[in-house]
Amino acid sequence: MAEEEKKKDNGEKKLSDRQTKLVALTALLLAICATFSSLKAGGLSNAAILAQSQASDQWAYYQAKSLKENTYKVQMDAIKLHKGQFDTAQAEKIAAGYQEKIDQYKQEEQEISEKAKALEAQRDRSLELRKGFSSGLTYLQIAILLASLTALVKQIMFWYASIVVGVIGAYYFFSTMMLM
Repeated sequence: MAEEEKKKDNGEKKLSDRQTKLVALTALLLAICATFSSLKAGGLSNAAILAQSQASDQWAYYQAKSLKENTYKVQMDAIKLHKGQFDTAQAEKIAAGYQEKIDQYKQEEQEISEKAKALEAQRDRSLELRKGFSSGLTYLQIAILLASLTALVKQIMFWYASIVVGVIGAYYFFSTMMLM
């Protein structure tokens, strides 16, 4: 009995079997949330990379269309410069064909630009959501460490701290899930 009092005086407190099981259960629940948070953050990172790659492809496609459009503009300028060397009716017919192509490319550029901007918005959204899951994961990992520390040092205050930090991590995880 005197030894137990001495342990309590030294700040050492033996966890009961029930408390030990609760600490283990807490660590398990935190680990499950951390696993899902990690998976979501990783998936969103991959989605952001894919969207960025697709947006880059769209911008390259846009540039190709722009180059083709500029080629037709140069050809129209050449026709205007050398107007006297061509039959006027034939030159106008060719210029009209060029103008049709230029208008077509302008329309395609507009559509490509809109698609690229939508992919960039998708990338930005994925990155923003990833931040929430990553923040949650950080807090959940700290909470797991605190729960583990509880088992090692047999101090219940670390378990309470793990619950508080875990709630913060779970909040980030679940609030981000609600945004998806």
